[in-house]
Amino acid sequence: MKLNRFIVLCTVVLCIISCSGNRFKVDVSSVSYKAEFKRLDKEMFALHSPISEATSVNLNEEYGDFFGAYTQDIMQMPPPDNPMLPEFISRFTNNPTWQNLQADIDETYPNLSTKERVLENALKAYSIHFGETNLPMLVAYNSGFNIGIYPSDDWLGVGLEWYLSPENGTVKKLPPDLFPQYKRDKMKPEYLAINALKGFLFYKNQNLAGEDMLSSMVFNGKMLFIAKALMEVSDADLLNYSDQQIDWAKDNEYSVWTFLIENDLVFSKDQKQIAKMVNDGPFTPGMPPESPGGVGNWVGLQMVEAFMDQKGTYSLKDLLKAGDREILEQYKPGR
Repeated sequence: MKLNRFIVLCTVVLCIISCSGNRFKVDVSSVSYKAEFKRLDKEMFALHSPISEATSVNLNEEYGDFFGAYTQDIMQMPPPDNPMLPEFISRFTNNPTWQNLQADIDETYPNLSTKERVLENALKAYSIHFGETNLPMLVAYNSGFNIGIYPSDDWLGVGLEWYLSPENGTVKKLPPDLFPQYKRDKMKPEYLAINALKGFLFYKNQNLAGEDMLSSMVFNGKMLFIAKALMEVSDADLLNYSDQQIDWAKDNEYSVWTFLIENDLVFSKDQKQIAKMVNDGPFTPGMPPESPGGVGNWVGLQMVEAFMDQKGTYSLKDLLKAGDREILEQYKPGR
């Protein structure tokens, strides 16, 4: 009899352990994909002046459509077929400020093997969950603090200077009117992979974004939930929050929801009000200064987590199809 009780106890414990893990974890060994960052940053700053038109042609051939996106969209330079492009590249790569920035990048990221491994596993898992066979080429670049994450169907670009560290000397010297402290606080190397994945997910599902407060929070919550399922990170890293900000969000979730209810904001289509709740900032307007920016995204994540807890058989693909009000019905803040 004692033996039977012991077996039952062990079974229960094993069940608890297995059930407490990530139920969306999958075997990715069947997916043929190698995540290797192409280092456009290193290649460009290794060029010797004067840069020839043939050199820009070669870069365009090597990086495909991304090179044109980099020169025009990210750097506001001429397109690859413009004969003036080599001159613009030379001005950038020979500028002492940007050369020093690249030196910081080289020191911080002599290679990106750790980030590649994490992103590779997450993107392979994405492929399995969503039946997506076209996974992006990874490209690392130096944008001079223009754009940090640049996704498309074919590539996933990362501006490495955005992830040097808040303590980096160059980051500390950034003009505070353009780069206030809350922005610099998020320039941590540990945020690189998760932010790249989030950027990719938001891009791939942008057609699902809604127009009112509830749909905006739910959409952002869905993307955060999926990113966390694919990469398995802490909530702090997922939202780029400090531990103190996560604690505030947990302690004040009910108060945030009450604020939305009392101010008739849940179904509001006022884009300014929506931006206050979901956009980044030193804090969330309408909330105490201790609040994290974009706390509406935290609430959206809690909504989705509550919904998925109730829908134990739902896949990540099923989650994308779930309606906003359907998700709202399962949400009981503060309980």
